[in-house]
This record gives sequence, C-alpha cells and structure tokens, in this order.
Amino acid sequence: MNYVSRWVALAAALATGVLLYFGSGLHTVPALTWLAPVPVFLVAPRLRPGAAWLTAFVGWLLGLSNLARYLLSDLELPVVVLAFLLLLAGVFAGTVLFFRGLVVRGHPVVAAFVAPALWAGLDYLIASVSPHGAFTSLAYTQVEVAPINQIVSLAGPWGLSFLLLFPAAVIAARKLLLVGVLAMVAASTCVYGVVRLHGTPQSEPVKIAVLSAQGADDAGWPDAAGPAIVDRYLPMIGAAARAGAKIVLLPEKIVDVRTTDLPQLSQQFQTIATSNKIELVVGLTVLGDGDHNRALMFHPDGAAPTSYDKHHLIPGIEPYTPGDRLATYDTWGLMICKDLDFPALARQYGELDTSLLLVPALDFVDDGWLHSRMALLRGIENGIPIARDGSQGRLTLTDANGRIVAETTAPANGPAVLIGELRPGIDHTLYTAWGDWFAWLCGLLALVGMVLLRSRGGRESIRHGQLRGLPVADLPAGDVAGDDAEDHDRPGPAGVAGGREAPAGGDGVHRAERGRRRDRAGQPGGVRPLASGAADAPRQHRP
Repeated sequence: MNYVSRWVALAAALATGVLLYFGSGLHTVPALTWLAPVPVFLVAPRLRPGAAWLTAFVGWLLGLSNLARYLLSDLELPVVVLAFLLLLAGVFAGTVLFFRGLVVRGHPVVAAFVAPALWAGLDYLIASVSPHGAFTSLAYTQVEVAPINQIVSLAGPWGLSFLLLFPAAVIAARKLLLVGVLAMVAASTCVYGVVRLHGTPQSEPVKIAVLSAQGADDAGWPDAAGPAIVDRYLPMIGAAARAGAKIVLLPEKIVDVRTTDLPQLSQQFQTIATSNKIELVVGLTVLGDGDHNRALMFHPDGAAPTSYDKHHLIPGIEPYTPGDRLATYDTWGLMICKDLDFPALARQYGELDTSLLLVPALDFVDDGWLHSRMALLRGIENGIPIARDGSQGRLTLTDANGRIVAETTAPANGPAVLIGELRPGIDHTLYTAWGDWFAWLCGLLALVGMVLLRSRGGRESIRHGQLRGLPVADLPAGDVAGDDAEDHDRPGPAGVAGGREAPAGGDGVHRAERGRRRDRAGQPGGVRPLASGAADAPRQHRP
C-alpha cells in the first residue's frame, strides 16, 4: 500500500473544511454537504492511523467554525462552549478512523455500511444527551431537498445522517458492487419521498395569522414597556381577524408578567379572543412560583386557556423552571421554540394524533432560517402541519410533509405579518409509531464492525500481506505489517518483518536486501549460490 504525502492529507482536510463550512451551519448549500466527507474518506485508508484521525479532525473542525461567531456573539455563550465543536470534530474523526481500520483489514464493503451507521448512531446519542438536542445534526442541511427529506418520516433524522455519509464511504471503499447499492438506495429514497409527498391530509383548511411586532423579550407588564408592546399587537390582531384568520399566533416571551398580575393580563387577552372570535396563542414570561416560559391559548368561547410551559430551555440564557406536560386543545398542540430541537418531544405529539402544532418562538436574527427548518423537519417526522412564529427570524406555515405554505422574515426592529392556510390533520408515519428504531439498528451495525475490527483474523490478514489484495513481497517493510496491526515487535511471516531474517522455509533473503538484488547471468532471480564448503552449500556432483 502506498502512503500519501502529508500535503495530500492537508489538501483533503482543507477541501473537507471548505465544503462543510458552506454546506452546513446557519445557512446551507445542500449539495456541498454530500461532498464534504469525500476527500477525507478517500485518503484515510492511505494514511497511518494517527494521521487519518488528525486529517479528519482538522477538516471537520474547520467546517464547524461557521458556528463560532453565532455561539459567542449571537448567543453570548462562554468560550468554553467551543469545546462542543471539538467534540463533534472528534466524533467525525473517530468515524473516519473506524472506516479506515475496516478497509485496511480487508472489509471495505462492511466499512461502507457500518461507518455511516456509526455516525448516525452517535448523532442520535448526542441528541439524546445534549441540552441542545439535535441542533448540530447534519440532517437539517437537506430539509428543503424534496423528496429526500421525506426519509425522516421513516427513519427519523438519523436516516438522513446515514445517507449523508454513505456516498463518501462507498466512493472510498472502491468497490463497483457498492456503486450499484448506492444507486438503489438513492432511487428507493426518492421513490419513497415522491409517494409520501402525495399523501397530504385533505381536511378543511384553517386560516392562520402569524404576527410579530417590534419589542424586547424582557418588557415588564403592567409597568415598564409591557403595555406598549401589547398595544402594538391589538390593531394587528384585529386586522388579521377581519382578514378571516381563525387562529392568531404571537411570538414567545412578548412581555414579562408576575404571577399575581397574570389573571389581569389573561383577561385582557381573553377579551381580544372572544371579541374577534379567534383562537389566540400568546407567549409570556411568567415570574414568580418558579418562573416559566409559557404559551397560553385563549379560546373564543371563553373556556379556560390552554397552558404550556417550555420544556427545553437555553442553558445560560433562560433561568426558568422547565415544563413537564404536553398541552393540546381538541387536536391542536402547543410547543415553544427550542422544544422543536428535540425529536423525541415532537414525536409525543404525533403519538397523540395532534393535527396542528402552534409554536411561539423567538430567534436570534441570524439563526432564523435554521431554526425554522428544524421545526419543519419535526413536522415531516410526525406528519403534522406547523405554524411557527419566530420573531426576529422567520414566520412560517408548513404542511404535514414539510412543504412551506407561506413564509416571511420578521425584522428585529419592525412588525411582520404572515397570513395563510393550513390543513389540520396528521399523516401517520413509521417514525411516530416505531420511534428511533433506525438509530438502534445503526448502533447494532456499528457493533458488528467493531467486532470485525478487533477480531484476530482481521489483524492477521494485515501481517500476512492480505491488505487490499497486495502480495507479501509488495508490502513496505515495517509499515503495513507492523504499524497497521499495532504489533511492531511481533515476528511476522516470511520476509514481512522488515530487517529480520526469514525463518526456515523462506527464501533466505533479508528484507533489507529486497530491491537491491540484481540478476546475473546463469543465476535466475539474482540469488547467489553459497560458497563451496559452506554448511548449507549444495553438494557438487561430478560426472
């Protein structure tokens, strides 16, 4: 096996970094995401283990640097949060090293499947334990690519995670059979998506108004700036009702209100809902008795408002008590902003046959596109239409298959209005019914790969010169035989252990002498006969 130079490895790392930088993050170029892993995967089998890991780590970290300014400036998080990017780069580097190990041990076909499986399984694991949920998943890069995005209704976001690394692994495995498998997987994914896109529920449409008015998210009520912000919404709500809206959705945390003042403010919103004959959803910060980021739905018939407290709070920014209950009215459900970063929580609404999700939200300007698309993916996973009010970001209406019905940008310093129709109704999905089955399957496949990686047979195949079908004599001295097998001090078979003499039965030539032999006349192969009289000299027969 010929090792590539450090310059080739550096070029691969830079190519992967540039492709990922523009193919992921707050705004993406979907095609580049598919290409990003390819350079590093291609060179990994021709690098030593440490070099392969470092090349992958550096390339992925360069790509993830597109999030650094957002984390430090927009969210104003401490520098230590960048350690999370290091972790993600390490996960990718470990996946590449896993792939490389299987390839050099003679399992390229297995490697093409289990390396993407390991990546998808770790994506699920990170989403399950991280306070940011699935925020960092690459699945969101393909959220607008129909019909490919429909695969999440079958396998969750982990299905897209697998697919994004599968082509790179197939190309790097260099097996023609795998190209055919890749073509079949791509065709099947697209066919499934096309079929899925034609299954949208055909219920009666409901007109929804999504409103955002200029204001701070910490304005107090009834003192401070709270009343002025509420007054800005009053004419907007009235205009939406006159335009035929049956549901009016306001953003997250429009004012801060103390628990003792909440009944008075609630009565004001109830009057608005009743007089305009609308369902009015309002996001508030309720202070006292634990503090909550709360959404309230006020009904036109005067029934008690439906209440929901945000489950997943932004660490370091929202010092509130998290909620622990779902909230539905009839078949309509409430969630708040970051809750939609967590596939498991949205799936619970799917299990309740929720036909419409109403989501007050508050974006950080630059992340408006990404957060709105994360919400969109939750809708595809569970077949639920979603109305999302991302003040200072995006206002969106998306159907049960994630298609954008209506959308507009909500500026930080001005009002925004979005009015459109959605058809409530759930398009039942396998992901809702079976949950994260695909992630567990990926974990099982990765386990099989690890067993093969650690098996003695795999290690022996390297020492015996079976790497990529090369004969023993073609292996570099002391490189592949010792380094890849991690057994520098073990004697190998004939001629493999560089600089050591072959045991009896070999060709009697030191590895150091290979390549320096020259053919001489009458001496085939350039092997000199031993001097006459030597211990092992052949007997001389006289005529």
